[in-house]
Amino acid sequence: MAKYLSHIAIGENEYVETLGVEFDDVQPGLVIEHRPGFMFSWVEARYRAALAGDHAPVLMDPVVAAYAGGGQAAISQSWLVGAFAATTTRAFGRVVANLAWENVVFENPIRDGDMVFAESRILDKRESKSRPDQGVLHIATRGVARGGHEVCRYDRKLLVYRSAQGPHKAAGYV
Repeated sequence: MAKYLSHIAIGENEYVETLGVEFDDVQPGLVIEHRPGFMFSWVEARYRAALAGDHAPVLMDPVVAAYAGGGQAAISQSWLVGAFAATTTRAFGRVVANLAWENVVFENPIRDGDMVFAESRILDKRESKSRPDQGVLHIATRGVARGGHEVCRYDRKLLVYRSAQGPHKAAGYV
């Protein structure tokens, strides 16, 4: 049978799609480019801020936001990190918990209409000392706008299920 990184053979000419990369298969130095990217809009950022209960004028009032952003409203940094967290959680699809966010830097602002892509590098991995069916991934994620400039970066530690462990296998995700 053929081997596909995105699918696992469960029978003759029958495959099941996997959910993210497997803990046991990744090694430090591996870089994952997360796709698709994100097209950010200030209108949606304002809506998300309102849903989150963050009514700061810089997030809600276009005049204040433009003044603070040097003439053009910047996108909320919390939404930016949240979008990258979602895409990296998909890539490392068996996340149990976030253990740490470190070295968070916002290098450049995101503006209305910017397309941004995320990429993650595996810095380290280890088996959990207290949970034998889980492991810890240490990743560095960065966001790069289509123009090539970096907009955000951070290190993150994730507790993830090891390959073929946890509730995913019982639910048919292999």
